[in-house]
Amino acid sequence: MQSPPSDPDESPGRTSGRARNSGPRSEQIVRAATSLFQDAGYRNVSIEQIGAAVGLTGPAVYRHFPGKHDILVQALWTHSDLVEQLTVDADARGTTPSEQLDLFLNGLGDLTVTRDASTLWRREKRHLQAAQADLLDARAVFLHQHLESKISAVRPPGPAGAGALLSAAVLSVYSNTSGMRGTLKPHRLIEVQRAVADAVVGCTLPPAASDAGQRYRTGRQPVSRRERILDAATQLFSERGFHDVRIGDIARAADVSVATFYQEATSKADVLRTVLWRGVEGILYVSADALTRASDSEALDALVNVFVHYSLGLHGRIMPVFTRDLMYLSEADRAPLLDAQRDYRAEWIAAIRVRTRSLSSADANALAQALFGVTGDIIASPHLRSRPGIVAELTALALVILSPVGLR
Repeated sequence: MQSPPSDPDESPGRTSGRARNSGPRSEQIVRAATSLFQDAGYRNVSIEQIGAAVGLTGPAVYRHFPGKHDILVQALWTHSDLVEQLTVDADARGTTPSEQLDLFLNGLGDLTVTRDASTLWRREKRHLQAAQADLLDARAVFLHQHLESKISAVRPPGPAGAGALLSAAVLSVYSNTSGMRGTLKPHRLIEVQRAVADAVVGCTLPPAASDAGQRYRTGRQPVSRRERILDAATQLFSERGFHDVRIGDIARAADVSVATFYQEATSKADVLRTVLWRGVEGILYVSADALTRASDSEALDALVNVFVHYSLGLHGRIMPVFTRDLMYLSEADRAPLLDAQRDYRAEWIAAIRVRTRSLSSADANALAQALFGVTGDIIASPHLRSRPGIVAELTALALVILSPVGLR
């Protein structure tokens, strides 16, 4: 296994992105930091908090790592090593693509349930230096291509690029473990994940057909200054993350002055709160409207239809912002947003359980979260979201994810 690449920046005296030793204490620090980073966000965690989690003072942590950034690099690299080893072991033990895929998914389920670093990878990778990110991205590309080859070998041919879409969806299921977990016991979470992964691998994708006419226009600016500010902020937050966007960036993108920005908003956090509220309330409103015209047995199909079109439309940009940047709001601002999110998820849980009555609320919650995660990853990929038949394909994936055969 390779060592993490060195990193020249951040703390005084730093010499490398590697741990100064790889003993048990360093591993303990990495595990504790991974949990803290996932729960609170990399920028919201101090060296002192990491030290306290393992019974050390802040300065004592520096005997193991030059700085906090080095711990993040080590955490991401360690997780990448573990996943890479799963592919090696599965290929060595399996004699056919089917056996190798089965072994890999079993191992990935065990790994993500016991040592989940998915949120860390998804949210904090942007803090890496370019060379570090490039190396980890290269590993991720290899993993996607490797899994794509196994999936393509065990299923009938589909539309062009079907293997790439399905491999991305399968990996997304496992990289959204933290959202799916809820109150599920580890063994049940593994069962749910595997059932969803198998359903994705076996999903029959519709023939390629252009749905370009259903896509929103890009490049249009709203007329009012406030709407231009919110539109620009949404786009920038989606692309770069809240923390890395400055008020001046938003003002320039909105074609207003900074002084004008402050006439419309009190702070960058005020804009983030407004953007997130629009996202949550928007999907609640359009879903409620669709559900008034659906019977109980039709509710799941209605929710899927609204969700797919909403996600691939203009306001789908808000989804990654909510997942990644909600933590930058105060507790008082986060709480009602989370309540509204729970209200929305409750509709999905009820509709899923009507469709499959043997499932518990925790099972249904995990399935809904799996769909949200898979969709978020697909729309974040320009290559995948621009597929000519993505509306129909995402709809087909949604339906098998929410009602996986064999999950009882």
